[in-house]
Amino acid sequence: MKKQSTGFKVVSSSASWQELETGGGLLKMTGNSEAYRTGNWVPKTLEFVEENCINCGLCWAVCPDDSILLDEKGNMIGVDLDHCKDCGLCVEICPPNKNPDPSKHALRFREEESSDF
Repeated sequence: MKKQSTGFKVVSSSASWQELETGGGLLKMTGNSEAYRTGNWVPKTLEFVEENCINCGLCWAVCPDDSILLDEKGNMIGVDLDHCKDCGLCVEICPPNKNPDPSKHALRFREEESSDF
């Protein structure tokens, strides 16, 4: 049985953009942001206040960067600041943050600048 062509040229992950055909190509092995610190450009820093956390898991569910750190029981233990982009989705969905008293919030932004730039 003859293998049907997909129409894509398979290229290595070390290929330059000049080696790609018009229309793109498939990389055999791609990377992900886990290998790269991508959170160091943000102007603010997310802060986790453990004693205010109710461990509902909503922050973990909405985080697009998988930056919410959980222990083996599923309880939040912090934020991976090397990958967090400070999008604020976790801050918005956090139930303790509905309290008008900011000292009761579980996730908040620090006021001072923390960017590496």
